[in-house]
Amino acid sequence: MKFLKGYNQYLESFDQTTKPKKRSYDTFDNVKKYDANFNFRESLNIYHDVLLQSINAKEVDIFNEFILPKDEFANRIDIDYLSKNITFINSLSSIGLKISTISDTSEYETFINKPCKFMLIYDTNSNELENPEFMLFQVYNSTLQKWEESKLYKIKDDIKKFFDKLTSKTIEIKDGDENYIYTTSNGNDWELQNLSKENDIYKRFFRKVDLQKLLDDRKVKLTIV
Repeated sequence: MKFLKGYNQYLESFDQTTKPKKRSYDTFDNVKKYDANFNFRESLNIYHDVLLQSINAKEVDIFNEFILPKDEFANRIDIDYLSKNITFINSLSSIGLKISTISDTSEYETFINKPCKFMLIYDTNSNELENPEFMLFQVYNSTLQKWEESKLYKIKDDIKKFFDKLTSKTIEIKDGDENYIYTTSNGNDWELQNLSKENDIYKRFFRKVDLQKLLDDRKVKLTIV
């Protein structure tokens, strides 16, 4: 399933000049503060809560919503399992819903911090260019080294915002009163977009390691666009 990837409506900022006592994340606040010495790629990570918040997703009970027998699906709320389970598919069909194919965040050039997979659920009469009704979302737990149980979310906003956030390849650096916008196609090579602002410090092209050093040396605010 192909999605448009050209939307830039959702921002997540952090101030690299602040050094908190503990590394903490407020996933429901777009402004995040980090130690300036953190790894560049790590500092740009998006937490899956932010993806879900971009579509105003509301978690709902999968058993109640889809009228699933708990004895059959207890401890089996896994996307791969559900996508092939006839009882699950028939249960959706009986209430006018259908599933999409499974997508994995590893398929995208993304800043997301941990592997996730998701499956969209549509009205039977909808095509995949229309907004889905629900999303099954599953996160990999690197500590336990296994996938957590899938969660079901009711989608309440444009799904394009989700993919816009997921596929973001643009950052904005604010240095004093000036801003510099860089994009990347591979996470390693960054190119300045507002070329009129190129100077001896903010060059047109940066390798990741050089951009990291620049950000470490200066008091800047970095935003994922």
